Amino acid sequence: MNRDSEHKSRFLRAVAFEIHRKRTPDEAIVACVEAEGRGGRHRILKPALAVVEERGFIPALQAVEMIGDEAASVLSCIVESGDMRLLVAALNSLAEYMDLG
Repeated sequence: MNRDSEHKSRFLRAVAFEIHRKRTPDEAIVACVEAEGRGGRHRILKPALAVVEERGFIPALQAVEMIGDEAASVLSCIVESGDMRLLVAALNSLAEYMDLG
């Protein structure tokens, strides 16, 4: 697994964990970007903060290349359904897939 995939999978797991802790997806991504900033990796993820406020959770993940169009399509349906348990499972599954690749 390359460093980029490792970073993406760790970030997606962190977002999933925050959603599991009952944060909204938007709040979760903001919290995770801010946490990454404390680790010095904020610059790469900073565009997500502007996008999440303007367009929402899924476009924010796409803006920092965490997910592609296919994953965005599926995740948007899950977010619209309001099933946060399923969203957490889907994000963890994507992270696992990235770990394998």
